[in-house]
Amino acid sequence: MSSINIKINKTTKRVEFKIDDRVKTEEMSEKIAEICNILFTDSSEFDEENAFRAIYQYIKGYGRILYSQISNMIYAYYNEHTTQEATLALGTMISNIEKIDAYTGTEAYKEKKEKVKQSADKKVYEDTEKAIIKIWDHVNLAQTQYSGLKQTDEEYKRKFHNSITPFKEELVKDMNAQLLTMVSIFTALAFLVFGSINSLGSIFSNHEIPLLKVIIVGCVWGICILNLIFVFLFCVGKMTGLNFKSNEEPDANIIQKYPIVWWTDLIILSILAGSLWTYYIQKENIDSSFKAWCSSSPELAMWGGFGIITAIFLMLLRFLVKQTWKKAE
Repeated sequence: MSSINIKINKTTKRVEFKIDDRVKTEEMSEKIAEICNILFTDSSEFDEENAFRAIYQYIKGYGRILYSQISNMIYAYYNEHTTQEATLALGTMISNIEKIDAYTGTEAYKEKKEKVKQSADKKVYEDTEKAIIKIWDHVNLAQTQYSGLKQTDEEYKRKFHNSITPFKEELVKDMNAQLLTMVSIFTALAFLVFGSINSLGSIFSNHEIPLLKVIIVGCVWGICILNLIFVFLFCVGKMTGLNFKSNEEPDANIIQKYPIVWWTDLIILSILAGSLWTYYIQKENIDSSFKAWCSSSPELAMWGGFGIITAIFLMLLRFLVKQTWKKAE
């Protein structure tokens, strides 16, 4: 139902009827759609004179072109048809507009235009000629814009594939390198641990070696294996970016960062030092006077020996505790 504004002219006392602008815009859109349908006609059936007449009547009635409706018609055609069909139809449309423009240069058209006597009608002819050029230009612009912005699913997939392929290849290479690194690490660690266990078993399996020598060799073996594993893990951490520090403070010393290694070294070194000193005493046979003194004062010798060993152990323990809990200045 049309919307009508009623306006009363106070000077002439006349009642004026004015169609609402929204309704007028709808009518203009319908007329533009009709013109576009005419322009979509197959070239073999296209009548340029009839098409010119439709555009002429539109310009005469409304004065301006709704270019947005032309764009909507073109976009709708692309959405309702395949890209190839729409491109072919737009080519036909542009060709038909060029035929209309060529018609305005014919003698028949010029004679028809010369017969028009009223200046207002002549201006409509001139405006129609300009509108034809503008329609041709806008159709080309709309087609270019749609072709540049419209992307099919295949185009999205192709662009996504082209963008993701380099990253995917780099990621796969990095994962393969890390996998090989981890396999190599665990293989080397397995050989190191199980090989060291076998060597330790061969040491303790020889019953002819004195116990003191076995303890000394076992302590040396333990220190070597422990620190070798530590260096191995430290290098692995540097290569892979893994961190096994106990203290993350940047100013922490090496004892604070890896206390378990130093505590274990302390225990093994204490056992090794005591064993070496005992072996030296036995080897040089300098314990005869000590044995005589121990025989004359057994309780003093026993408690004195325990005291010295305990004192040395406590001194080392105090040093490690102090270094472990030392605050970074």
